[in-house]
Amino acid sequence: MDKPDLYVVARFLEALWIKGGGEMRRQELQMAVRVNYNLFVKYLGFLKNRGLVNETEDGIVKITAKGADAYSTLVRFVKEVVNGELF
Repeated sequence: MDKPDLYVVARFLEALWIKGGGEMRRQELQMAVRVNYNLFVKYLGFLKNRGLVNETEDGIVKITAKGADAYSTLVRFVKEVVNGELF
């Protein structure tokens, strides 16, 4: 994946952080993120490769400390840009 959509990345991390309490089953996460299966697998691989999430053998996806930190950084950035004085 060359250039991931940061809004999709944020939806993954948000689903895990807020809705899932830090972890979700794979199918539940896909439904929460609202992307097709092929795109879901690509983004999940992207997030795992960067250490933002882990997946257990039984299909439970968990946000890591690095992922939680990335999520809070993304939220802060979006709030500053969207709700700030830039627009």
